[in-house]
Amino acid sequence: MKAHNADAAIRWLPLTVILALALQVAVLWLDRLNDAEVSWLPGLAAASLVVNLLLAALATLALRRARERIRAANRSLEEAIDALPASVEIFDQDDRLVAYNKQLAANYPHMVQAFQSGASFEELVRRSVRDGAIPAAVGREEAWLAERFADRARGQEALLQRLSDGRWLRIFERRTPSGGTVGVRLDVSDLILEQQRLAASQAHLKAFVQAAPNGVLTLDTEGHVLELNPAAERLFGFRAAELRGSHIDLLFGICMGDSPAELLGESRELSTRRRDGQELTLQLNMAEVRTDTTHRFVCIITDLTERKRQEVALQLANAQLARQSTTDGLTGVGNRRHFDHLLQQEWLNSANEGRSLACLMVDIDHFKQYNDHYGHIAGDETLRRVAELLHTCVGRGGGTVCRFGGEEFVLLLPDTDVAEAQTLAQRCLDSLRLAAIEHAASPLRRSLSLSIGVSACVAEAHASPLRLVEQADAALYAAKQNGRARLVCAPLDRAA
Repeated sequence: MKAHNADAAIRWLPLTVILALALQVAVLWLDRLNDAEVSWLPGLAAASLVVNLLLAALATLALRRARERIRAANRSLEEAIDALPASVEIFDQDDRLVAYNKQLAANYPHMVQAFQSGASFEELVRRSVRDGAIPAAVGREEAWLAERFADRARGQEALLQRLSDGRWLRIFERRTPSGGTVGVRLDVSDLILEQQRLAASQAHLKAFVQAAPNGVLTLDTEGHVLELNPAAERLFGFRAAELRGSHIDLLFGICMGDSPAELLGESRELSTRRRDGQELTLQLNMAEVRTDTTHRFVCIITDLTERKRQEVALQLANAQLARQSTTDGLTGVGNRRHFDHLLQQEWLNSANEGRSLACLMVDIDHFKQYNDHYGHIAGDETLRRVAELLHTCVGRGGGTVCRFGGEEFVLLLPDTDVAEAQTLAQRCLDSLRLAAIEHAASPLRRSLSLSIGVSACVAEAHASPLRLVEQADAALYAAKQNGRARLVCAPLDRAA
């Protein structure tokens, strides 16, 4: 608020005095000039006196009104300063307090008496330090006072001061043209507390990122690395200083697009390599951070390398377990369980497609005598050789060799009629004969031989697939009865 100027309010007062003096001078001059009595001179003197009295009354009224306006302006100024949320203090040229508002007394209630006495700034500060009102000065009083007086002498830099009750004040001090000092103290406790909470939150976030097992990259809008945590350094084998400024395309070895924004949404799994060449399997999750002043992207990287390795190992182990559950441990061909499953499957295929399915039951002749003569170790080796020979005869035509039990094997041949099955059976007999595996204990011949029963049919869905096996087994029995070392075909039967 601007105060009224008293001189401007009564600017016509000097003119009034000059006019009154002029009238008096005129009366005296006329009185001396005329020795004779002038009849109108007393009247002029009386008129001059009246004018002087009138002018004096007007001047007095003007001065009173000016003083009232000045008092009203001062009162308005004091009320306005007292209404400020900040404290105001005014010091004269000698640095003594000459004026202050109510907020200053509220901030320093223990100093009100010193404020009223017009104490100097140094006296006020020393008393505050002595009373323990300024926590920052405790234990280093003289050093803090020296710093405070130096800051006041500069008078340009805003100061931040904490009071003993936990409040924070921002202090502004400026010199006036007359040599005094005006100070304003603003309570910024809410702002400082919010800054402290923000700083604590940022510290917690930074600690979390630094300790996180996942790699964390901070990227600009074009995909260049701004910051990364220790986990990312360990993951890629580079120091943070080496990766700052690099584009993520170089890290991941693929084109990620024009902006990291293209990676927002679902997780992405990819393969890349460490600095030392080790292959990595990574999962990427991209998040966007946008404020009024900041636009960044945060890339969280999960190392899936070990998990992938374990998954592959588990898959191999499961595959091996599956093979073991369907493979004969001695000969390496399918076991009885595998044959039963395969028979059901191929039977349905034969019924659906109308194609012939063949089965060969194979038995090693006089194998008990072989074991008795050569021992079980040699017998096991012979079983492996026979299984390999049968597998070779089947070849890659889609047939399967399984161990049916003991010295018996079974061959299941999809899309094979009885004539083709008979040809394959004869090939098996010839192959074993050419192998010339010695069997000195055989009553039949001096080398190992086979007996084979052959059956084939086009399956029907409502019929049992075991009929096919039973017919092949009956044919095998007939081959043994007819002297062994031969094959016998079962009669044709569509619905085996």
